[in-house]
Amino acid sequence: MTGCVHCISPPPVTLYTPRTSPSSASRSSFSFSGDAVHSLYRVRRVTRSPSIISPKFQIVAAEKAKPLKIMISGAPASGKGTQCELITQKYGLVHISAGDLLRAEIASGSENGRRAKEFMEKGQLVPDEIVVMMVKDRLSQKDSEQNGWLLDGYPRSSSQGKALNGFGFQPDLFIVLEVPENILIERVVGRRLDPVTGKIYHMKYSPPETEEIAARLTQRFDDTEEKAKLRLKTHNQNVTDVLSMYDDITIKIEGNRSKDEVFAQIDTALSELLQQRNTAPSSLLS
Repeated sequence: MTGCVHCISPPPVTLYTPRTSPSSASRSSFSFSGDAVHSLYRVRRVTRSPSIISPKFQIVAAEKAKPLKIMISGAPASGKGTQCELITQKYGLVHISAGDLLRAEIASGSENGRRAKEFMEKGQLVPDEIVVMMVKDRLSQKDSEQNGWLLDGYPRSSSQGKALNGFGFQPDLFIVLEVPENILIERVVGRRLDPVTGKIYHMKYSPPETEEIAARLTQRFDDTEEKAKLRLKTHNQNVTDVLSMYDDITIKIEGNRSKDEVFAQIDTALSELLQQRNTAPSSLLS
């Protein structure tokens, strides 16, 4: 009987017997393609004992959990700035304040800044076409993607929330600070900014350390009682719609307490969230 030896199927034992000698005549009789070799390699690996699984699989299973993505909301002077500082200090998240982004635009004298100031002076929300892209661009930067982000005071309307979702920005946790309105007004009116250091003071609750600092403090243009009431009214009109979008991941915290007491509650929530993430990948090794 005649025929091409390459047309003859090799015996199964030749392909899957790991003890075949490299000098075996049967090996010289067949030409294996690269795919066949890789296929054979995979077959051998999956049949190994679990105790000698390649470390490669363990590295994948223990891959670092994704960074946290947090939103924090509350009326003006509810303490968001203070809590954001404490959160970023402990968790290394990138603090992104829509208000700070807008104020930077105003300070630069840009057209967007000029338009934003007109709305802010009236206690109204800045139009989405101005602020949404500013926030989106900041969330997209490399440091935010690698370290996680803390979005401060945004979104402030359902349309802004929907726009963020459309860009793929969905938080892991939505924190809401709740403070009675009369206390909020008092906090706003007494708030002052140090233009040299950027530090925020309060003439009653957190006064400046020296007379020199006190002499240079300024009041934000929208921190008057009249404008504060307008901002609160706007906030109250929109907050319900925003909360409804994140209802399943929202925690409400009483903000009329010391900053340490408020942070303790936030810290507990974030620690539990991280613990869940860090332990979840280990199930792949079981």
